[in-house]
Amino acid sequence: MQTVAKARQYFGLHLQESIEMTAVPQALGISQDCLDVSFEQVRGMTPAQALLEQRLNGLFAALTDQPRQGLRRAIQACVLDGTAGVVALFEQTFGIDMPLFLLTCRRAADDRLFRLDHPEPEALVLPT
Repeated sequence: MQTVAKARQYFGLHLQESIEMTAVPQALGISQDCLDVSFEQVRGMTPAQALLEQRLNGLFAALTDQPRQGLRRAIQACVLDGTAGVVALFEQTFGIDMPLFLLTCRRAADDRLFRLDHPEPEALVLPT
């Protein structure tokens, strides 16, 4: 479990960089087999799959926090631009269509801005 935690921490520290999977066990001072077996036993996936999952989670967070930054820019920032079918992977992982997700995030961002400008309780009630 510690090996997986350390590898995930390494992924987090280098998330905005291209990571060669052969560099991970070297950085952790373990063998590639140890890394592979640890991920298989603890997470039921390969280290590469875990890195992809972490990058997709980063994309989710980036689009949630800054939904108007543009999809291509967010994908590049998460170093997913070389990954085939990023949008399809995102949709499969999170179970929501990308256009709907972006629309929802943008509306939520607009709502947060509105609340900053209109903190009074009456501003929450729509006129009938």
